[in-house]
Amino acid sequence: MAEALPDQSVKDAKRAQSLVYEALERNQTLPVTLTALRIQGGNSTRSSFLRAQVDDLLSRPYTVRTLLQALDGSAKRLNSFGIFNGVAFGLDLAAPQESLPGVVALEGTLLLQDAPTKRLRTGTDVGNGEVSAYASGALLNVFGGAESLTIDANIGSQKRSSYIVNYGTPIKNSHLWRADISGIASSGDKEWASHEQVIRGLRAKAVGPGAFGGTQEIGYEAFWRTVTGVKSHASESVRAAAGDSFKSSVFNTWTLDRRNDPLFPTEGFYVKLKNEVAGYLPNRQGDIQFMKGEVESQVAKSFWKENFTVSLTGRGGLLWSFMKDGKTNIVDRFVLGGANDVRGFYLNRMGPRDEEDSVGGEAYGAGGLSLFSRVPGVANTSPLRLHLFANAGSLLGLNRENPRETIAKLFKEPSIAAGVGLIYKHPVARFELNFTLPIAARASEFPRKGFQFGLGMSFL
Repeated sequence: MAEALPDQSVKDAKRAQSLVYEALERNQTLPVTLTALRIQGGNSTRSSFLRAQVDDLLSRPYTVRTLLQALDGSAKRLNSFGIFNGVAFGLDLAAPQESLPGVVALEGTLLLQDAPTKRLRTGTDVGNGEVSAYASGALLNVFGGAESLTIDANIGSQKRSSYIVNYGTPIKNSHLWRADISGIASSGDKEWASHEQVIRGLRAKAVGPGAFGGTQEIGYEAFWRTVTGVKSHASESVRAAAGDSFKSSVFNTWTLDRRNDPLFPTEGFYVKLKNEVAGYLPNRQGDIQFMKGEVESQVAKSFWKENFTVSLTGRGGLLWSFMKDGKTNIVDRFVLGGANDVRGFYLNRMGPRDEEDSVGGEAYGAGGLSLFSRVPGVANTSPLRLHLFANAGSLLGLNRENPRETIAKLFKEPSIAAGVGLIYKHPVARFELNFTLPIAARASEFPRKGFQFGLGMSFL
């Protein structure tokens, strides 16, 4: 049974540990072995789970250097679960009879300080044409193996309501792979297409390391989608889309993120690839059948003593229907435009249009070039920056007879906007206030000249 460990004991143990480490570091090539490992603290965690993380440390040949490296690796592994506020190792000499000739036997103590197992957050979000209030609650380490149960609720003006219940657990006690299963219910007002969407269903996925040092997500979704609340002035294509549909799909997402800050990167690059196949499964489950792929990338570089930063971002996607008539559902199509997307256009108001409704498309491409600089008279460490940008994008219906023609058209005739503004990087989100000037737009689109406010974690 693990013993309770006061906070002060962790601090004292860390001080004692540092003294032992100083002595050992003066003899880094000395052969040592770890014969035993006691656990103090971690009362909320199963002993079998803890042992799975540290048992591989025992009875192996080390030098002092390699042992300290192994202990540091185990501490990082335990910290990665998010269930401890403090992780420390203590080392002592083992009993003389346990030593081998020429090898120093050591005994270890793993000292753990539990993190709170309950979390609750509430707040409001403003941005991208929406005001919303949210509440999030979490139970951590539910069964003593780094499991989590979270409930998120969001009520806003556009996304009228969104509720997510998620249960996550490490796969076979691994710190690398995790499984999540979520129940999702949401309803949103798609005012750009004169209707509402209600989505209910389940998502299950496994998350772990991917190729080239990236992150991989593999999962399955089953969603019942309803196009409802069709407005009296809705176009014929929106009226035809009204009703229910069921999507059964598998998806795969690979992400490689080498940016120094995902909210406001000044160095590094980012690549994300996502593929989804719906309905084209044994027995053709679901009445929606398509293949969908998206790519997103970003490169950022600072210069002149980091007073200036250049960021180049690109996105693109393609949706291919497997339905007999070749048609796609309005729920599955891409949308484009808005303060977090192609600036200088109203929210999701780019691409194909039927009467006054922007009905989305099956192919899109978008890119943005931004120059950030410090504000004169403001310290370089300030989160406030000047922003000069140009972005372009195209959203089209897919010509199934000649898809290459559609792809070529994405780049030959883009809609373009430029502008200047201010950026503020908050620890949890990024704020943008820009003055936008549309330069080129298709007749079907809704450009927006003037001030545009954006709030979020991802921008073009």
